[in-house]
Amino acid sequence: MYRTVGGGSGPVLSIISTLLSPLKSASKQTVLPTGSTPVPATSKADIDAALQKLALNKQKWTSEPCSKRAALLRACIQQTLKVWPEAVDETVKVKGAYSIGKAEEMMVFMVIITEMRELAEAMDAEGEPQPHAVYQRPNGQWVADVFPLGLEGILYGGFKGELWMKPGKEPTQGALYRSKASGRKSPGGVSLVLGAGNQASVVCGDILFKLMHEDEVVLVKTNPVNEYIGKHLEEAFKPFVDEGYLSFVYGGGEEGKYLCNNPAVDSIHLTGSEATYNAIVWGPGGPKQGQPSQTRRVTAELGCVTPYIVCPGQWSQSDLEYHAGTVVAGMTHNAGHNCLKAEVLLLDRDWPQREAFLAALRRALDKELQRVAYYPGSQDKFEKFKQAFPGVEELGAKPLQTNGFKTQPWLLKTGLTPDQANLTHENWVGVLQQVDIPGGGRPESFLSSAVTLANDRCWGTLSCTLIVDPKTQRSSAAAVDKAIADLRYGSVSVNLPSLLGYAVMKLAWGGFPGATPQDIQSGNCFAHNSMMYDNIEKAVLYGPWKMPIKPFWSSEHRNLENMMRAVIRFAAKPNMVDLNAAALAALWG
Repeated sequence: MYRTVGGGSGPVLSIISTLLSPLKSASKQTVLPTGSTPVPATSKADIDAALQKLALNKQKWTSEPCSKRAALLRACIQQTLKVWPEAVDETVKVKGAYSIGKAEEMMVFMVIITEMRELAEAMDAEGEPQPHAVYQRPNGQWVADVFPLGLEGILYGGFKGELWMKPGKEPTQGALYRSKASGRKSPGGVSLVLGAGNQASVVCGDILFKLMHEDEVVLVKTNPVNEYIGKHLEEAFKPFVDEGYLSFVYGGGEEGKYLCNNPAVDSIHLTGSEATYNAIVWGPGGPKQGQPSQTRRVTAELGCVTPYIVCPGQWSQSDLEYHAGTVVAGMTHNAGHNCLKAEVLLLDRDWPQREAFLAALRRALDKELQRVAYYPGSQDKFEKFKQAFPGVEELGAKPLQTNGFKTQPWLLKTGLTPDQANLTHENWVGVLQQVDIPGGGRPESFLSSAVTLANDRCWGTLSCTLIVDPKTQRSSAAAVDKAIADLRYGSVSVNLPSLLGYAVMKLAWGGFPGATPQDIQSGNCFAHNSMMYDNIEKAVLYGPWKMPIKPFWSSEHRNLENMMRAVIRFAAKPNMVDLNAAALAALWG
């Protein structure tokens, strides 16, 4: 019922939002970074003490019933509601805030709280929460329709999220919890989580993955880039810390090396780069042959040269501008320091509207405020991109203040052939390559070629976006369905920025199955997955062709801070009061 209400409310919302348009506020004033105070490295003695405490509690954790786990998660929600405002303020000091103000960082805590709540609900269901539906594709592959559920069907009208199982596998859930319920003991363990440096929600997701899905207690070593967030996460996860199931330490490469080789560590998990994974598993500069030198189990999520595939069709000017914005959102979020950032834009060389789409993309990028690229090494990445692609376009509106910080233009290189593009290197900054594929303006031909290129030549298997209009979805239904099925990516977003595939916690997040230590690609596990499915091949998130109101991922949204305050409360406990508050704020966007 809620899905029907949410999906059918579009025309009314569009009219109301248009009427309110003259009353909408201006963009937020730019706040550029000022930096944070470095956190002292944790001594080896204190690291050993933290590991010893965790080791003493690892078996106790495996024996905790689902009811206790749910209670701990709900206690963490209350803690997170207390700490997020201060955590957001401190993050802004490091990253800055631009046209939507603090809302971009507020979204991070919406994601964190949502995952905590959904995992608590999964524990209420003994690891087997109820999906919306389960069905089989014509080839027999099982698919679970898991998003949206309940009241979120109104908040996310027109969305649908699916988990596709590995071919031949059943759509079972909660294998860990079913096994323990049958009397089998879980081995448990102490897991080292090497925290990501770009997003607090990634660190939290990795903690919850190891605790709730892998049944291990966790030691987190924060990344020096965002070590300032550690104290806030310690407070958010205080219920687990107090029970002796979670601990935080700080430091750089020396501390990381000490931990990776510490006999008290049973497993390692990281979100980071392929180079870091290889150094941990094979040793610095070690040949990737035979058995890895690292004997512990190492799970990882490692990024991607993320392709955005735009299928040719007959689009209106509004369509062109809207989905130029989809690409821009995927490219510019967090200044481009995301493993899911739009890296490569694939267009049909023969699409009659190719030039019109690129013109809309240039206009959208040129309106986008330039940002400070806060991640270490970014300046060098920008310079290398310019050297690799002479004639690169530099776009973006400069912020109103600088405070001595250097903002970077968004870099765009269009008209590349697949051989001219660099499809094996993740840039991790605000740059975009546009690659032309000969498709004759025909969806069937283009999609076949684009999917082959994405699968076989773009490094990584983490996430991708496919943009295809409703008319083409109907007239070329078989080709569109085949494209979605054939994309070898752990997350496929349709008509949405790839960051939405990450932000829906009921879906899974990780590289497409099949990675090996010798060729790890985007990693070898799935995090998130609050529905606790066992045999996932990929997640597919479908969005409406166009949102009836300003999308919440758009930098042109003018009321996103107020909307996010309501959405955070809704994430903690879905209810009509906060749903209505979020909807009203969204209309003023």
